Parts: sequence; structure tokens; C-alpha cells
Amino acid sequence: MSAPALAQTSAPVPLFLKQEAEQDAERQSDQGPTNPGATSAPLSGGFGSTSNTQTDTFPSDPNAVQSLSLGAVDAEAVGTLDRSRGGLGIDMWNGTTRRSAAQLISELPATPATHAARDLQRRMLLSAAALPQDSQEISLLEARVAKLIEMGALNDAIELLRAAPQGSRGSMLAQAEVNALLIGAEIDAACDAIESYSASYDELFWLKAAAMCAFYANDPTSAAFSVDLVREMGGEGDATFFGLVSAIRSGNAANPELLNDLRPLDLALLAIAKQSIPTSQLENGNPAAIIGITNADATATDVRLEVARKAEKLGLISPEQLASVYRSVSFSADALANVLDDASEGIQARQYAKLYQAAAQSDVPAARAEILAALFETAEFEGDFMQAARLSAPLMADIPVNGDFSWFAVPALKASIASNGFERAANWLQVAKSSANASNDISSRLSLLYPALAMSGLEETGAVKPQAPSANGAGGSSVQTFGSDGQIALQNFGLGGAVVADAPTSSGGLASATVMPNSTSAEDVQSASDRAAALARHRARMVEWQEMQAARGDQAAARRYSELIFNLFEGSGIEVPDALWDSLLTAPYAEERVTTNSAVSHHLITAAAAQQKAKTVAMAIQAQQVASAENADPKALSDTVTALATVGLEADARRLATELLMSFNQ
Repeated sequence: MSAPALAQTSAPVPLFLKQEAEQDAERQSDQGPTNPGATSAPLSGGFGSTSNTQTDTFPSDPNAVQSLSLGAVDAEAVGTLDRSRGGLGIDMWNGTTRRSAAQLISELPATPATHAARDLQRRMLLSAAALPQDSQEISLLEARVAKLIEMGALNDAIELLRAAPQGSRGSMLAQAEVNALLIGAEIDAACDAIESYSASYDELFWLKAAAMCAFYANDPTSAAFSVDLVREMGGEGDATFFGLVSAIRSGNAANPELLNDLRPLDLALLAIAKQSIPTSQLENGNPAAIIGITNADATATDVRLEVARKAEKLGLISPEQLASVYRSVSFSADALANVLDDASEGIQARQYAKLYQAAAQSDVPAARAEILAALFETAEFEGDFMQAARLSAPLMADIPVNGDFSWFAVPALKASIASNGFERAANWLQVAKSSANASNDISSRLSLLYPALAMSGLEETGAVKPQAPSANGAGGSSVQTFGSDGQIALQNFGLGGAVVADAPTSSGGLASATVMPNSTSAEDVQSASDRAAALARHRARMVEWQEMQAARGDQAAARRYSELIFNLFEGSGIEVPDALWDSLLTAPYAEERVTTNSAVSHHLITAAAAQQKAKTVAMAIQAQQVASAENADPKALSDTVTALATVGLEADARRLATELLMSFNQ
């Protein structure tokens, strides 16, 4: 079963950036655009649209010296990240038209399926980069800011738009700044911005915003004046605005039927009315409202806890913001002191908050580790382990990594991997290995965790990294040879990954892992020997892992997990023994899968082959959206990882693959 086709021919603009566009359209068409150089225009053409006017090319070598002369429209090329700070590079839009780039940005998900994908999307939007010069009436800066706000990256959005030259900002960007502040519940700062901008623009948005600020300042006279102006200017059709105004004046609750698809301005008016945001907004998936519920003073504590838990999972708030919400809950000293003995709280997020506070307040490393172990165990059972790991990462830093905490080594290892603390994870892995013996289960637990250890680079697998495609962008396979005496091992690369010859036999026995050196030099001989030893260990570990999977009670889940691992391994150049694939070769052979749109798959492959970094990232993020489905196609997920590695984003590819493995097996 395929995901819905991405066949929309116009790039959608978020509701809170449209605001009163429809009401103002006729009047604005007579006056012309406020800022002709930075105005949004309807977009058409798919991801693959091209233009003969696209002549700008950039060096494909990321280390090459690059120079760029920015014209007036390229004031929008600003960004807060350069390559040294995680940006994708000045040439990331190479080979992409401006119209296609705008569509790629506008159709990015507000809530990417994985945190690794979200981080990559954020960095793409914040990267300083040269822009395509076709269709200059399209504002990529507006599209980038809009998407950051949709994602809940409010401070990032404000920093990006403020990085643009003052003269290049139009009303839409000014509205975006106000909206970002309102979603973050910073009404004072929003009203300061509204006052500074309102004299420059005459859309209905600014009249409504002025009315909101007057109500917030308890100035009913000014509020009434602005509300009357809204009505006189043709804004009487905004039932939600006038309904909230009535609620503020009367002190009564607003009609719930008016509170659908709430805008940032509506969230502020609800706060002024001292009315909570309806939890129905959670079902609607309105990112602004979800963040608003988390921040609003009128939100009940238990509701805020559960909403914050959901918001962090979606990436709408940071782990630090979730920790702040958890710290705001009041627990007695006795409850925190006896957190491991008392009964669990009735609300799961409340139990997490209590465990988190108890761990944070403990200044005894052993006691903190014990509480965190309980938090991780509870969270893993509830499917929240990844979140618990992100939340607790700062607390883990104060726990010594040594043999005294061997009992905590495996949970700490898993949590460090889940929170991208790979250096710390490597240290915990060494503690775990040195502490494993017949009297504990550390060895078996490490065997279960082996795929994630291999994927994250914590275990040597003898893998050969896939090579980037040739300079002409052609797809297909490349061949890597070992040895100079005619003995070669074929490495077949592409989005299918690497397949190394000389795997275990079909009966499960291990074949010898022979790797021929490139030359007779001592260095090459040693390198080949080390790789052969790593490959042999990898094969043995995979056989151990397969035996443990065969003993699982839920064989359907074990099979899905195995498929994901094997595809990710092959896409990353890690060998999968034939015997393991043979174990999955059972009927039925035709299965119903949630997979990506064929156009997404096509453009993912072609963009990666052509080294079009931004387009590859956008397509990889779209393809990752199937990751949360129970029957997601593992090959589609594997292709995204391989595509990212192909364009030089190996660290992101590894992080993404590791997160998939860690979260999938919960």
C-alpha cells in the first residue's frame, strides 16, 4: 500500500502565515506588493521540475574555496548555520530550481517521523546557501521561516528572519515574527513587535493584533477602537476573532465550535480570556496549539504534562523544555525520597516527572543511577525509552563510567546511544564488556543490542563504505578491488548498499573471512588482517543475535525487526550473512506495506546520484514519514540512509539508522 502521492501542484502556506490574505487580496492587487523582491507566489511543478534558465552551478567538492556574489534577491540567502556549524553548504540547492525548492520546503512535514530527521530538516532550513535565480518573485525565506514555525522551532525562526536585511522583510515575515512569539506565549515581546511593525502595514492582521495587545494591556477603549476598525475594514467574517473578543469582554467561555484550527493570535486571545486551549487541538494535530497548550497558564497541570510528553515526542518542544515542565510539578519531599518504593502515579507523564525530579535532586551517583534505571525500565515498557534517554542525558553526565556501575552499564549504554552520546556510549560499552561473566546477563543483553552497536559504529564490522557516484552523476554500481594479484572481492554499491562475498554457509556455519590487501606493504597487510578479523567477529555476533531472535515470543515483530536491520546494514555496507536472509525466505512472499510514493523514491535516488544535497535531504525526510507505521517498508527506510551517505551526510545517515533501530525494537 503506497503512501498518498505528492501530486499537489501548489506549495501550501501555513494557516498562520496566510492570516487575512483572502480578505486583503483584492485591495492588495490594486496597490501592488509591499516588497516586490520578497513576495510569495503560487507554485507549480513537481519535485523534478527543471528550467533552462537555471545556470548557477557550485563546486561539488565541499572543501573547495567558494565565492558568491549576492544580488538584491539573494538577501534571502541568509542563514544562521554555515557548514562548520552543521549547515548543508552554500551549494546545497545546486541543480534545483527556485520554484522546486520552494515546493520542497513548503511540503516538508511539521513533525518529521524521527528526531534525527527533524534535526536534519531544521539545519536545512537554517543553512546559508546560494539560491536559484529563476522565479525571483518566490520568497524562499518566507517558506523557510514558515516551516520552522510549523515545526515549533520558534527561536530559530525568529533568528533567521532577523538575520535578513531590514529592507528585505515584508509584511509576511513581520507577521511570522509576531506569530512565533505568540505561539511561545511571549505576549509582551509580541506586542512590542506589533507596535514597531503596525505603522508599516495595513492588513487586517495588524488591526486584530493591535486589539489583542490593547486587551492584554487592559485598555478597553483602544481595544474597542481597533475591533471597530477590523469590522469596518471587512473583517466581520472572522467568527473566531469576534467570538474571543466577546468572551474577553463578558468573562464567559467562548463557543467551542469557534475554536477549530486556532491561529497564534487566537491562542493569545484565549490566554487573555483566561480560557484553556481545547484538547481537541491535539486530535487535529495543530502544532501551534499543541505548543500553546504546553505553555498556557490556564492549562491544568496533568494535561500540560501529557501534552508536553507528546510535544517532545513530535519534536515540537526540546527535551530541555520537557524537563522544565516536569520540574514545575510539585511533589512532597517524602514522595521524591521514596520514589522507588511508592506506587506509581496514575498519569504516566506524572510518574516520569516524579522520577526525573528525584534523579535530578539526588547528589549521590549510585542513587541517581538507580532512579534513572527505574525511569528507563518504565519508559521502555511504555514505548517512551527514546524520550527518557533524551530527557535524562544531562543527568547521566554526572554518573561515573567505571566498574562500580557495571550493573547500570547496559541501560546507560542504550540511553547514551539513544541520546546521541556516542563517545560516552563507547565508554559504557567497555565497562559492560569487562563486567560480563557467567553470573550476570550482560553478555546476552549486549548480543540483543548488537545491531544498534554495529549501526552506530560502536562495533567494528569489517564494512566497506559505499562510494559516492562518479562525477557525471551516473547511477549503477562501482567496483572496489582488494589485492593486486587478480584476487578481487566485488562490492556492489548504489542505493542497495554493499554485498560482500564470502558469507556464512546456508547451514549457518561460518566461512572464513578472507580480505586481500591492496599491496604487500606491512600497512596494507595489517589493514586487511584487521578487517578480516572484524568481519569474522561480526558474522559470529550476527549468528548469536539470530538465535536470540528465534526465541522471541512475537515472531512477527522479530521478523519485521530483522528485515529493518538487514536492509539498513546492506544500505550501509555492512555484511548480512546469507543464512540470515534465508531465515526470512518464507511464504507469504507478497505482503502489504506502507511505502513511499514512487516519485519520492525516484527523486531520492536521482538527487543523491547528482549530489543535489538539499533535494536529497528533503526527499529522505519525506520517505522517513513511513517510519512510524507498523508495517513500514524497510527497503524504503534503508534507501534514505544510503542516499544521505551518498551526498556526504554520513553522520546523519548513521544517526538516523541508529534511531530507527533503537525506537523500532521498543
